[in-house]
Amino acid sequence: MIKRYARKIRKMVLPMWQDIWPDMMARAERGSALQLGCGTAKLKPFLNADLNLSIGPDIVCDLDRRPYPFKTDSFDVVLALSILEHLNDFFSVMEEIHRISKDGAAVYILVPHFSSAAAFVDPTHRTHLSARSCDYFVPGADLEKEYGFYKTYRYAIIRRDINLQGCFNYIPPLRWFVNRCPAFWENYLCFIIRGAGVFWELKVIKPAKE
Repeated sequence: MIKRYARKIRKMVLPMWQDIWPDMMARAERGSALQLGCGTAKLKPFLNADLNLSIGPDIVCDLDRRPYPFKTDSFDVVLALSILEHLNDFFSVMEEIHRISKDGAAVYILVPHFSSAAAFVDPTHRTHLSARSCDYFVPGADLEKEYGFYKTYRYAIIRRDINLQGCFNYIPPLRWFVNRCPAFWENYLCFIIRGAGVFWELKVIKPAKE
């Protein structure tokens, strides 16, 4: 009982993206779910897609080649953990995820933050992303208002968690400030208080069918 209350307090004071894992898996079990770039972390009930034949994916798929081998409006859940940074064109990948997802589908993404050393240590990382990289296709976001003409597809941000490096990540007021004011942090502080990763839970928005 003490541990249960301790977990509740920790979730309130120091929320982490991993806290939604049970809800994410439950949602995947209720519908059709796809994991992109599964690597060795294949999950049930997801359809696990990867380019590497040696890991035995459910479907072999080069995520840098589009269109993906899935029909439009196929999935209720799409999971992309630590894969988008390995791909060539972030906007085109997000467009393809949007195409194969149903209206209202949940998309879960985890990437290293550009201020993290890990973003550069791995030579297979081709794209370096900001906590605001998804704002270009989120209605009402400042970047969408100014540069939303890049792409026509749209998502809503349900959750965005910025994780910080080392001990910084366990200082609740600091975590709160960084997640509340990501633009200020990235412009002035992120190479002092370094980021570790960014997690998004997105909702697919599709135009109403006539």
